[in-house]
Amino acid sequence: MNGSLTDEIVVAIALSLLMAIAWIYAETYKLFWRLLQWLKATKRYGDEDVWDFTFNATDAAVEYVNFRDFANRIVYSGWVQSFSETGRLRELVLREAEIYDFDGRKLFAMPLGYLARTPENIHIEFPFKASSLGDEPHDQ
Repeated sequence: MNGSLTDEIVVAIALSLLMAIAWIYAETYKLFWRLLQWLKATKRYGDEDVWDFTFNATDAAVEYVNFRDFANRIVYSGWVQSFSETGRLRELVLREAEIYDFDGRKLFAMPLGYLARTPENIHIEFPFKASSLGDEPHDQ
């Protein structure tokens, strides 16, 4: 009888870990809300804001961005490596970042760039265009 109880505990722990991983996956990719959207039951995307929804999307169009800094007249372009999910600041880490002025002149490039702004001071463009030649993003 003791072995049976131990077996049940081990199985319960293993199942709970698997279910926790499944729940995190479902929550991260908003599977419940996507199912409801697919069924045309709602247009809502969940409880988070559009920032979180956009950067958690699996769509290739959100992987490359142009981040416009109007105060300094600079555009940061690059691949989104990571982003914040806090309400205080919006943070992006851009990989293979290139920095341009508003006239389109390339100022410099860097392997990684960190940007942090208040939510009210952000303008991001997604210049990706799917082409018949491949899925490489390019500026408009």
